[in-house]
Amino acid sequence: MARLDARCKTRIPVVIIIKGEGRDFQSFASNLGLGGAFINSSLSLPENTQVRLKAPLPGGEFEVDGKVLRREENGVAVKFLGVEEDAKAGLWEYIKENMEKTACPFCGAALPAENARCSDCGMTTDLARPGYLEKYQNEQVAAWCSMLDMETERFLGTMDELEAGLLKGRYEHDVILKKTHDAIEEILSFCAKFARNVRDRELIIKKQDEFNNKTDYILSKSYFMNHARVWPKGYQGDYKMLEGIYRNIPLSEGIGYYLDCYLLAFTLSRACRGRLDKAKRILKGELLRQKGRRILDIGCGSSRDLFEIAEDIRDSNADITCIDIDDDALRFSLNRLAYAGLGDQIKFRKYNVVRMINRERNLREFGKQEIIYSAGVFNYLPDDIVPNLIDALYELLNPGGRLIIAFEDADRYRPQNCHWGLKWDALIQRTEIDCRALFEAAGFPEGAMKIKRDETGVIMFCILER
Repeated sequence: MARLDARCKTRIPVVIIIKGEGRDFQSFASNLGLGGAFINSSLSLPENTQVRLKAPLPGGEFEVDGKVLRREENGVAVKFLGVEEDAKAGLWEYIKENMEKTACPFCGAALPAENARCSDCGMTTDLARPGYLEKYQNEQVAAWCSMLDMETERFLGTMDELEAGLLKGRYEHDVILKKTHDAIEEILSFCAKFARNVRDRELIIKKQDEFNNKTDYILSKSYFMNHARVWPKGYQGDYKMLEGIYRNIPLSEGIGYYLDCYLLAFTLSRACRGRLDKAKRILKGELLRQKGRRILDIGCGSSRDLFEIAEDIRDSNADITCIDIDDDALRFSLNRLAYAGLGDQIKFRKYNVVRMINRERNLREFGKQEIIYSAGVFNYLPDDIVPNLIDALYELLNPGGRLIIAFEDADRYRPQNCHWGLKWDALIQRTEIDCRALFEAAGFPEGAMKIKRDETGVIMFCILER
């Protein structure tokens, strides 16, 4: 397959600024394209590290945000995270002037002088033509869309063959499990590559919808995948879905069983279980610090974390208020915790967390607290709300109290698992840098907020002490 990002070999000086740290390093780019560059550097930058690059071009200094895609022996490959149009035009002029003139800039095939299109990969190669950049970008998008359609059909063919083989007893259990896993990983990897290269948000959403429609007949045979497509409770991340992930037991038959196994094993599912385990350890530690503590659990869902430390809660004489917007989740939690003997210590209220940006109302409704805790709801709240909410909740704490909020680190999992094949797209993608910026926007200096992670590394428990 041709590389759709035309690049040139170069040796241009580059300043690498590591975002979130403020440090900068001098290096040079040996390969440069519209979508990324290879930076020769001895820096040990892990994948997904966010950087800003500065490079002198004939038309002026070029600046762009990027993310490390991979580390190699002699440097790092950096993907650009969006290039402004004026900067793109200057970058293209530089690439065009330094590109190999006798070989296709996409696939490397020999390029006859009289041809305006490569006979091997089919890409237009008449770089001097007026308006070529726009034409190139349109061709690039069309090529990615065509490849996505072909990869989708190939994935469906594989799944159809697996289901037929399963019904006829041609495969052993472990073989189907691996083939299902490999097929989904391959298509999701391509979807990730598609999204990185196309970047047109409206087009990406359109192709996600097309993909979900095409794959529905097979993926909906999984109880969990179907649930994460239709969300019968009316909102994403409902307590029934999370309860199923916590239990970690496939619920479907036939090929659906193996699709269940895949979903239950992927990174975010393991992180949900890791979050549960870490939350229990954090809460138990808080209960041991002092008896009779007042705790506010925001977005309690099924309250499995509280149920599994019921004995510690009884011994601590804690007074806990659980809030959620879902009546069914509240009823489920009430029955579960009453069965655990916590009916006198835990109260349940239907309440919208967004209302909690008002300090005075919080004090009237809930009173001062020692622990304010939220395991997942903040992942669905937009950036313009979160800082005000953090500030208001912090003010509700007694001296020595702690605000504990869990976020998912988008650098540690693949968002495509949520967006392609599922409809879990309300989950806001935030990195550790993004989360620290939210707390700084709420007025807390760097270092005031501490982070503890679960065993997967995906979940960040952000902790503020008053």
